[in-house]
Amino acid sequence: MPMNRRNFIKVMGSSAVIVAAGSLNGCDSMPKSAIAPWRPQQAPHKDIRVQLLSYAILAPNPHNMQPWMVHLSSTSHRIILYCDSERLLPMTDPESRQIFIGHGAFLELLDLAASAQGYDTRIQYFPEGGFDPAQESRPVAIIDLVKNENRKKDPLFHEILKRRSTKEPFAATPLQASHAAELQTAFSDSQISMTTAMDPQQVQRLREWAWEAWKIEVFTPRTYQESVDVMRIGADEVAKHPDGIDILGTGIWWGRMFGMVSREKIADPKSEAFQVGVDQYEEMFQNTPGFLWMVSDNNSRPIQLRIGRAYARLNLKATQLGVAMHPVSQILQEYKEMQPLQQQFLKYLNVPKSHRMQLLMRVGYAEFPGPSPRRPVQDLFRCHGSSACAGVDVL
Repeated sequence: MPMNRRNFIKVMGSSAVIVAAGSLNGCDSMPKSAIAPWRPQQAPHKDIRVQLLSYAILAPNPHNMQPWMVHLSSTSHRIILYCDSERLLPMTDPESRQIFIGHGAFLELLDLAASAQGYDTRIQYFPEGGFDPAQESRPVAIIDLVKNENRKKDPLFHEILKRRSTKEPFAATPLQASHAAELQTAFSDSQISMTTAMDPQQVQRLREWAWEAWKIEVFTPRTYQESVDVMRIGADEVAKHPDGIDILGTGIWWGRMFGMVSREKIADPKSEAFQVGVDQYEEMFQNTPGFLWMVSDNNSRPIQLRIGRAYARLNLKATQLGVAMHPVSQILQEYKEMQPLQQQFLKYLNVPKSHRMQLLMRVGYAEFPGPSPRRPVQDLFRCHGSSACAGVDVL
């Protein structure tokens, strides 16, 4: 039966549906298999590298693409990290800048996990030169683990399993000055600066910028379609593909039942499903009491990795403090439709032309959501011929 949003709400509000919904509580919920990597390991893997990688895969990354591949070298305690060129975002991230920020976050969580096991990490960035999608064999990093009995567990290690990106409306409560100060100490890198905005007038202006940028991405067909293509709609899709953007919940289940929610409907700007998404994001931006951004003094590939490492620490520190964080960096993306607004935005914030704003985030307080899907660690392994991942049992 054809239904518009108002009729759908009316039907959902009827007593018969309320009774039925009660029996469907939890319907279309997150599959346990998709979030299994977030549960602490009961029996650590015999190869320390696999143990550490099981934490690294929980790193934040754009569109939850999880664009990592690893090779366990026959050299003892060496991990070689690659970029999976099939998991890039060429429409919204044409220079793969955000993809490599995600690789940096991966490396930071790997290092934190190493600290918990008494290992140092010696990391070489891009040892064979910069990334080229046509030359996937070039490593992003080589990581050598070195036993160090004196290394202490980093306190932020304990936050890895609790870390989230909170894509929800925040409470009106502004960020506490003490929390802002502690976030400033979360990382130390002379080439990266961080700024927090809590003044209501400035925050309102930043909300407007961020909202306009979000609309440009969503109302530009090719950039929005890139997101739609990696949406996993319903528990079955999420279980089969534990990556991308998960679309779940009892409301989604009902929407699918009534023919209101599908990949085609979500992609259609004239549909109710599309408009519901717009309404949700507008509410989210309006309920944002503060912003935080990170700027680097250059935009090289190594600095993108360092930005990712700094952001991972920042996100973990926020988790420790009970602060919600959500990257909304659409305005920083490099495709042509975004450029005019981006230039105005950077001028407004007085970002020098020689520098690069790398991340913009909403920051405030909210109940933390559940974890996002993750592929099992063995899916990351890059095997070479009959070597079976350098002879390491990864299963």
